[in-house]
Amino acid sequence: MSKLKIFVTSVIAVTMVFLVGCATVADSLVSGAASGLGRAVSERAEQAVYKKLAPTSKLPAPTAPGWGNFMALQAQVIFSYAFSVGGLWISENDYQPGQWTKFEMTEPDDDSKSTIERAFLTTTDDGKEWWRISLTEDEDSWVYEALLSPDSSQMVRLRGKDPKGNIGEIPLTTTTVYSEPAEMSEESIEGATIGQENISTPAGTFMTDKVEYLSTTGDGKIDWWITKEVPGGVVKYQYLDTDGNILWTSTLISTGDNATTVLNSF
Repeated sequence: MSKLKIFVTSVIAVTMVFLVGCATVADSLVSGAASGLGRAVSERAEQAVYKKLAPTSKLPAPTAPGWGNFMALQAQVIFSYAFSVGGLWISENDYQPGQWTKFEMTEPDDDSKSTIERAFLTTTDDGKEWWRISLTEDEDSWVYEALLSPDSSQMVRLRGKDPKGNIGEIPLTTTTVYSEPAEMSEESIEGATIGQENISTPAGTFMTDKVEYLSTTGDGKIDWWITKEVPGGVVKYQYLDTDGNILWTSTLISTGDNATTVLNSF
């Protein structure tokens, strides 16, 4: 997983937010957390814009049996944003241990902003990899640290911190949060590259390849700006509807090389 190219997964169709009522999805997420419905409910959650889901006020108490399931379902949505957009993730560059990237997500006509951080923490003696994924919006922050198997086929351990500061081990099955991504060919990336652009971001200015794909999970397309100059290789990406209107944009705002566990995971 430290080598990232294009990943195709079955998660997150962002345009479905217009087809699935936000309140309905939020209620389904919460009821699923309480009852352990699992995959079917979480797939509905993945089809909506994350920040419309599961308000903190619905978070079960850490001593309640629903806390672990709730946190697992939230993690599935956040990992979807970190690993897949509209069915795709594009990159041609390694994360080295300690390296992290942070992106800011914005929507037209919406002043609110969300940030997603992805960090490759370390490799264990037996080849497993620790990653940290976090999402912050306003004063709410969700933090997860996940251990992946040596071949990245399974998530074998997951810890989380909810916006209220509760930290705990999250019950995990092989399909609760993470599904192994399928890798696309370099030829496919080359075929989807439509030119080069100089992109200015809060993290710096980069000469990038612009890559354009139709979404594999809904209508519209995704534009990517990629470079080998940053960990993970992605500088900017945005989701557009069938008329070319931007639904949301995610822009690199900072990178670093000092990431380590914040949840005492190892």
